[in-house]
Amino acid sequence: MSRKKLIAGAATLAVLAGGSAAVAATNDRKAEETAVLADAAKRLGVSSDQLKSALSAAEDAQLDAAVKAGTITQTQADQIKARRAADGTVLSLGHGGPGGRGGHGGPGGSRFLLDDAAKAIGITEDSLKRQLRDGKTLEAIAKAKGKTLAEVQAAVKEAAIARLDADLKAKTITQAQHDEAVERLDDQLSHLADGGFGKGGPRGERPPGDATP
Repeated sequence: MSRKKLIAGAATLAVLAGGSAAVAATNDRKAEETAVLADAAKRLGVSSDQLKSALSAAEDAQLDAAVKAGTITQTQADQIKARRAADGTVLSLGHGGPGGRGGHGGPGGSRFLLDDAAKAIGITEDSLKRQLRDGKTLEAIAKAKGKTLAEVQAAVKEAAIARLDADLKAKTITQAQHDEAVERLDDQLSHLADGGFGKGGPRGERPPGDATP
């Protein structure tokens, strides 16, 4: 089997394996990957090592192409490669992979929005989350502290954009990721106002694209 065909087959299997990982629900990603690779390698008529090498090369090529296209930074690509090397895995079963770029729920850090809102209101984040879970609206919580919803949303947006600007200046996100995250802010703020961040969902929004407010 040619190397080109092997890599193409490996990339396809990687997508299928990623989908099955959500159903597998195992804590041992490496053992799960070993089983998937062994089965896939047998189906392709190659060794597990050959398949793993092909997958690694395919993923590196995709990351390099994303850097070249400006959708992620070189730093982000290097972090993904380093994490993969440290894990000793290539399929990213059960965790982010390239889709998790940027951290903190994407560039900018939407996971910080609750904390920003709490600071704007003048309470702790835990208190804000508790009240949201109890069914109170962000507007009611803010009003109890003499603040309007608009004031809180404006403060949260300002803090989020400041973080994004800092990330862009540090070159940990691209201009495209920065702009996309800024565009998502209004939707995230609406979600926050509806109490969506406090009702058992993830602390981050989501996103990213994986990129952060």
